[in-house]
Amino acid sequence: MPKPYVAINEVEMLNNDTTMQMFQQVGPKVCQVTARHPGFVGFQNHMQFGIIPMGTRWGGGSMDMTKMDTMNVYQYTMWKSIKDHEDMHRENFSSIFRLCSSCLSQVVYGPWEPLYEIVDASMPLNTEMADFTTMFGKKFAAGDPAGVPPISMPYGQRTIALSEHTVKKDKEKEFESTIVEVMKDFEKAPGFLGYMILKEVGVSAVGSFQLKSKGIHETLESGGEVPTQQEGSFKPEEARPTPPEYKVHMEWASPNDAMFGIGRVLFAHPAREIHDKVLDTLIRGPYIRLLNPMMEGTTWREYLNSP
Repeated sequence: MPKPYVAINEVEMLNNDTTMQMFQQVGPKVCQVTARHPGFVGFQNHMQFGIIPMGTRWGGGSMDMTKMDTMNVYQYTMWKSIKDHEDMHRENFSSIFRLCSSCLSQVVYGPWEPLYEIVDASMPLNTEMADFTTMFGKKFAAGDPAGVPPISMPYGQRTIALSEHTVKKDKEKEFESTIVEVMKDFEKAPGFLGYMILKEVGVSAVGSFQLKSKGIHETLESGGEVPTQQEGSFKPEEARPTPPEYKVHMEWASPNDAMFGIGRVLFAHPAREIHDKVLDTLIRGPYIRLLNPMMEGTTWREYLNSP
């Protein structure tokens, strides 16, 4: 099974109608430009709407924080290789710059684009309820009626829980194996749809608009013109984090499913024992953001689940 690399472009933006309009108008154009490259296999773009407070550990947060002045946007793109991602940005710099710079009036922080490898994953294809009969029929005909995957509704009809972890040096393998055990326990919970364990392997300078000094000055001194100096100020591998950083991408049928399902690590003793082993590998975390997958191209799931 191939495992695409994941670039997550992170931006904090003003939370107002203008941002929503730009997200809907500019986002599809950026994805069309990105699709010029054959190494691009899909996208999934999210807006954060809250966090899981974990009791009162982050008591100032809540599962609904949509009335805040700013919002975080997490734009995933999936690639056959990191080189494909970097080549796409270099080859299409002018088009991407013009589109993204038109949104800078709404940007509070970012963009910042870490790159991830998928350590482990179990992600179903996105389906609507209308697809269920066909899917069940195929599984039944193949003699595997119990193999029907969860119904993972697309386009904002499910919830993403994105959990951040900083792991102790030399504890990566222990973290990776144990967090997979936690995910397998979550599969018993109502509404759990799937997961990806993502390990950060670098950052895209050009995807973050982190250009060399001449390019930065050209950008600041112009009225949105494309800079002639388009080279990033560092190579992706130079930004590989130490200690290592992981994101655990979990998909749930609803926010309540996410809250009570993840809560198993606090109030269900077997899950708690497993998760305690995860906690003992950490420097920081877990911090869990709740995201709405508002815009997505589901083809990357086909690639991930192909033989």
